[in-house]
Amino acid sequence: MKSGFVARCAVMLFPAALLCSASVAAVNTKAATPAKAPEAVSADHCLDCHKSLGGRHAEIADQWAASVHSKEGARCNLCHKGDDTTGDMKRAKSRDAGFIGKPSPRESLAFCGRAECHDLAFQQFKRSPHYDSVLKKGAPSCVSCHGDHNVQRSSIDIISDRTCSACHPVEYSREIISSIFSIEKDIESIEAGISLLESKKADVKNELLQMEKLKSLFHQIVHVFSREEIQFSRRIVDLEIASLKNGVMMKVDVSRRMDIIYITTIAVSFIIVFGLAFYVFWMLSRRRKE
Repeated sequence: MKSGFVARCAVMLFPAALLCSASVAAVNTKAATPAKAPEAVSADHCLDCHKSLGGRHAEIADQWAASVHSKEGARCNLCHKGDDTTGDMKRAKSRDAGFIGKPSPRESLAFCGRAECHDLAFQQFKRSPHYDSVLKKGAPSCVSCHGDHNVQRSSIDIISDRTCSACHPVEYSREIISSIFSIEKDIESIEAGISLLESKKADVKNELLQMEKLKSLFHQIVHVFSREEIQFSRRIVDLEIASLKNGVMMKVDVSRRMDIIYITTIAVSFIIVFGLAFYVFWMLSRRRKE
């Protein structure tokens, strides 16, 4: 009789235990992958040589090391070409190696805007009132905002009213920068939502395509950088931001609700399993006393 009672309890416990174990297993399904051995990287003789020279040359090497290009694995010859695998300066800077020296301020746009580099930004900048100024005075060019060796990624942090007010009234500069700052904050907020959805394995293909379009419009505003362009494009950008933000936030809300349901299901499963287990042991102890 006792064995029959235990068997019935086991049958009762089995579905709950199965649900609980499945829930726990789902959390640990990601198998550990073995780490790949780091690939050997040849020495960058351009940096080594500049550092050894000290002074301004070493300073340039330090600036480059802090640049977005360097952080992404690029080397000096990304811009200046040449052969950075040799310690021989003549060979490194030879014509055969395609070495490009320091561009003049007027040449800096074409230097950064080569077809293999930032051609789109260059074409956008040509529509800017600043383009004629670069051709005449050599500024403000790419390096005015992004830097020359310590090149920084496009963001509101590289623009300030001090930079713009050298030529423009302070209020005008602040108005333009405030508008750009507002757009960038909206983009950052949406990107955070998309990253969260990607971590949940949600389908965000449409959102990524919309974000690519939005960023293209934003970069156009920044590089053309005229009041008229900002006023015209801002209307389109605001519509894109509103549409994208609503879609992303809705998916994020659904994802968070699913997380709550998932966690609640696991918690209830544990409670049921431990509750039934406690009941079984309690009944067995009573029967032993009888």
